[in-house]
Amino acid sequence: MTKAAYLRVYSPEASYSRDPVPGFVRSYGMLSEAEGDNNWTVEWEGRHLVCPRNLRLRVLESTVAFANAFSGLGVGLIPEDAARAADRELRVYHTENPSHRSHVLTSPWHVPVRWFTAFEPSEKQLYEAPDGPRLRYRADIDDARNRVAHAHEVLEKIGVFRGPAEELGQLAGWLEPFADGSMVELDYGDVSDLFDPQELVFDESCELIQESVEALASGDMLRAGENYGKVVTRWAPAFSVSFSS
Repeated sequence: MTKAAYLRVYSPEASYSRDPVPGFVRSYGMLSEAEGDNNWTVEWEGRHLVCPRNLRLRVLESTVAFANAFSGLGVGLIPEDAARAADRELRVYHTENPSHRSHVLTSPWHVPVRWFTAFEPSEKQLYEAPDGPRLRYRADIDDARNRVAHAHEVLEKIGVFRGPAEELGQLAGWLEPFADGSMVELDYGDVSDLFDPQELVFDESCELIQESVEALASGDMLRAGENYGKVVTRWAPAFSVSFSS
């Protein structure tokens, strides 16, 4: 099974579905987690919060997005029939379940750099899973929104990083509709296995990205580039697995 990292939103109230994953998604290896009907739950700052899995919705969205991302390059990584079927089923799902939305973003083999902009280094947590130590960050959704919006504004003002700025804008848009009082979690998940436990303890990816954003805001392009480069170098082996899989 593909190792994956997750960006989750846990909310006081959430709509969810236990609908099964379409068979064609399994056949093309697009499923990165085991099926089941259990949502993620957590007690956080005296509140009981839930992150619905809504696995059918998420895999349909990711299949359509993946197909669209490569269609313009002439790369048929997902057969056209499967992509069309996913698009049809996704439209039906939204019609039948208008209140449902994805509470989880999934990234195979690595943590996207933009995710780190939602967190501060002090929010880093190490925890034990059955397969070994794991790393995560947790933040109040208002704090996460403000940080992502700040990073997006900085890149927009510079005007030369169009791709990253657009991705940050999409992340800000994804976070916006969730209820106040929600919690945002960046969970390295199984991607933690790509690092030694000591490397997880001393991981500075979040700190370096925040420093890079502040360096950009102050006009220090050199320091911003150096910090960003350190993060890219750290994650290079994971990126290589992502693109070779």
